[in-house]
Amino acid sequence: MAHVYDNWERLVRAILRMEDLRYTGERTPSDVSAISLLSSSFNLSSTASSPLRPISSFNFSTLLLSAAGEAFEYAEILAATGYLSKSNLIKRGRSGDLFRGSLRDNTPVVVKRIDLSSSVEKQARLITELGVLGKVSHSRLVPLLGYCMENGINDDKFLVYKYMPYKDLSSFQGLEGDDESSQSLDFVRRMKIAIGAAEGLCYLHEECNPPLVHRDIQATSILLDDRFEVRLGSLSEVYAQKRETTESRQNIISRFLRLPQSSNQGTSGTPEATWADDVYCFGKVLLQLVTGKLGISASSEAVMKVWLEQTLPYISIYDKELVTKIIDPSLFIDEDLLEEAWAVAIVARSCLNPRPSMRPLMRFVLKALENPHEVVREPTSSSHEIEEEEVLLPQQATRNPVFSNMD
Repeated sequence: MAHVYDNWERLVRAILRMEDLRYTGERTPSDVSAISLLSSSFNLSSTASSPLRPISSFNFSTLLLSAAGEAFEYAEILAATGYLSKSNLIKRGRSGDLFRGSLRDNTPVVVKRIDLSSSVEKQARLITELGVLGKVSHSRLVPLLGYCMENGINDDKFLVYKYMPYKDLSSFQGLEGDDESSQSLDFVRRMKIAIGAAEGLCYLHEECNPPLVHRDIQATSILLDDRFEVRLGSLSEVYAQKRETTESRQNIISRFLRLPQSSNQGTSGTPEATWADDVYCFGKVLLQLVTGKLGISASSEAVMKVWLEQTLPYISIYDKELVTKIIDPSLFIDEDLLEEAWAVAIVARSCLNPRPSMRPLMRFVLKALENPHEVVREPTSSSHEIEEEEVLLPQQATRNPVFSNMD
C-alpha cells in the first residue's frame, strides 16, 4: 500500500523546518541541546516536577512514519465506514468525529475524522496525538492501527484505532447476547478498571521522559476492550513537561499555528494542567466507580461540584459504615468488598484534595488500589492527628499512615 502525503503535510513540514531554523538561531548552545533532546524521542526514565508545554515536533512526516500504523487510502476509509454514514457515527468529539467501521479483513475499527479547515486547534491536536502515539507505547494506551492523510477532496484527515467492544466507561452497557457482560459492572471489574487506568497514568507520569500529562481523564476517555482491559483515549490533549520556565520560550508548533497564550488555570484540559490535575480528575472517576454515577462525567462543572460537595462528607477513614450511604446500590457488597469500596473512596477523597501539592502521586494511588486493605487498616494514634483530606500525602510516604508500610 502506497504511502502518500498530500500538499498539506509537505507545507507543514516545510514551515516547521523554517521555524526550527529561526528558533534555533535565537537560542544559546545549551538551549539548542535541550530542545534537540526533547524533540528527538520520549525515553523511559524518572519524572521531574516542572511546568508544561505542548509536545513539540519539528518534522511532521517523522510523526507519521514513527506512528505504529498503516497508511490507508481514502477509498479504504470510505469503504470501512459506509462512506462516513450517519448510521456509523459514534459521536462528535472536540478533536474530531468518531465512526465505527470494518476493514476488508473484517477487523472492527473506529475511524476519527479531523476536519482541519474547521479549527486551528484541531491541527494542533492531530500533531499532538500523532506525536504521542508515535513516540510512546504501552498496553494501557488506545492502539493506533493507521492513518489517512490524503483524499484529494478536502482537508479531512483520518486516524484508525482498534475497536473497543465495551466502548467507554461512561456509556458501558455490555454486549448484546453476552449474559455475563450485559450485567452492570460488579465491584471486581470496577477495581480492575480503576487499576488499569491508574497504570496508564503512572506510565505517562512516571516512565515517559519528559513526563506526560493526559489532561482529559474522565469516564469517557477510559476505553474498555472485550476483557475489560483499560485503554486510555483522548490523547490529543496530552502535554509534555518542559525544562524551560520562561513564557518566551514557547513551543514552536504553538507559534506556527498561532495558538493563544496559555493561562495559569489548573483544571484538566487547560494549557497549564499538571500531573496533580490528572490525579484530581482520576479521583472523580474513582468516586464514580464507587457510587455508580458514571454518567455524571458529562455534566457541567456546576453539577459536578454539587455532587462532590454532597458525596465527600460520607467518606471518612474512621467510619466504614458511613460510606454505605453513597455506594452504588446495584452492587452486591459483602464485608470484604465493603472494606475495599471504603478504601477506594478514601483514595478518591485524597485525590480530590483542594490543594494540588497535597494530592498523592499516581504511583502511590496505584499502590493503594492494589493493596486496598492496607489503606483502611486500624488507624494508629498518629493518624488521628491528620485531617481527612490529607490522608494520602504525596512524596512523603514515610509520614503517611496509609502508605507507611507499603513501600
